This record gives sequence, C-alpha cells and structure tokens, in this order.
Amino acid sequence: MDTQQDERSEALQAHIVQCLTTEHFTLQTGRAMTVADASGRSGLFLSTISSTLIALAFIGQISHLGTAFFLFALVLFPSLLFLGLVTFERVLQSAIEDIVCMRGINRIRHFYVELAPQVKDYFILSIHDDEAGAHADMQMQMSWWQLFLTTAGMIAVIDSLLAGAFAGLLLSQLFASPLLPCLSVAIVIFLVVLIAHQRYQWRCWRRADQHLNVLFPSDAEPTVALHRSRDRSVPGRTRHHALSKARGNRI
Repeated sequence: MDTQQDERSEALQAHIVQCLTTEHFTLQTGRAMTVADASGRSGLFLSTISSTLIALAFIGQISHLGTAFFLFALVLFPSLLFLGLVTFERVLQSAIEDIVCMRGINRIRHFYVELAPQVKDYFILSIHDDEAGAHADMQMQMSWWQLFLTTAGMIAVIDSLLAGAFAGLLLSQLFASPLLPCLSVAIVIFLVVLIAHQRYQWRCWRRADQHLNVLFPSDAEPTVALHRSRDRSVPGRTRHHALSKARGNRI
C-alpha cells in the first residue's frame, strides 16, 4: 500500500510540475506580448506626433503663421490628444498585465523552491508573489517618480503638453490675448492634465495590487521539499503549511 501511494504521489507531482512549467511558459509569453504591444502603441503615437509637427511647420512657413496655421493646429491638436489618451490607457493596461504575469511567475518559482529547496540559491529573481517581490525582480521601488519612468508616464507628459499647447492657441485666437497670458494658461493646463494622468495611473496600480491575492509574501519562508511528507502531494497543504509556519515565526 505504501509503495502504491508513493507511486501515485510521484505521478501526481510529475503532472503538477508539467502543468506549472507550461503555465510558466505561457506567462512568459504573455509578458513578451505586453511589452511588444506597449512599444507598438507608443511608437505609433510618437511617430504620429512627429509627422504632425513637421506638417504644421510646413504650413506655418507657407502661411507665415497666419489663419491656415492656427486652423490646422486647432484641428490636429485635439486629434493628437485623443490618440494620446487612448495610448496612455492601453500602455497602462499592458504594464499592469505585465506585472500580473510577473507575479504569477514568481508564484510558480516559489513552488520550484518548495519542490527542491537546494535550487533557491540559483534563482536570481524573487520567489514571492507580492508587490515587494515584483519590485525586487526589477530592482526598483514604487514612488511618485517611478510613475514618470513608465511608458504610461511618458505618454502622460506628452498628453499634458498637447493639452497645454491647444489651450494656449485657443485662447490666443478667441481673445487675441498676448503671449504671457496664453503661456500662463498653457502651463496651468499642462500641470492640471499631468496631475490628473498620474493620479489615475496611481489609482490603477493600487486597485490592481489590491485585487491580486498574495500567497507567498516576502516575509514568509519557503517550505521544505514536497517529497519529505506525504501531505505534500497536495499543493494546497504546502501553501497552508508555509503560511502557518511564517505566522508562527513572526509570533
């Protein structure tokens, strides 16, 4: 009976390893797709801005910064701003999806350490699926400045510049205002739009983090190998044992 149970346990363990290895590959592919999608979206947005500004420069030279120039600018800037808003939203979604896949990979890596504790020293990346573990993988800390370093943060700054430029041009044409008031309004609009973008991005990151369940926090110790106990043939028992042990150590 013991031999049959051991054989069943080993067979189940082999199936679990195979399933998690496949999931690991799927998550890694998903991360690559999110990076490619964000790069493509941001590249399209930046190339559209570049070509639009070149076209405006030619129109400005031909019209000597006359009515045609302002007309084209007031039409094109809202279009660019709309493209920037949808690009910002999409690259933010891609970044969140990338972090979710990363934390899933960390969770699977934790199982590898449970299965064979001696391989822990050979893993460079984290084995914890919480926010600290994800940040440890990228060697960064979550802060307000980090929001500007993301692709979404870059798009947010460009969107704010577009909104400020559009507001300044609109004020100049509607009220024939001098340069200083138009510039002041443009700066205010830039700051307001930038703060709104970054606050929205921060809330999305916080909401995504709250919806993700943490099974292996950074302050918990990994369990020993599964084959040391028959109860380890069930992965759920391994997880509960790890969490219980971690709580006991903290107490």
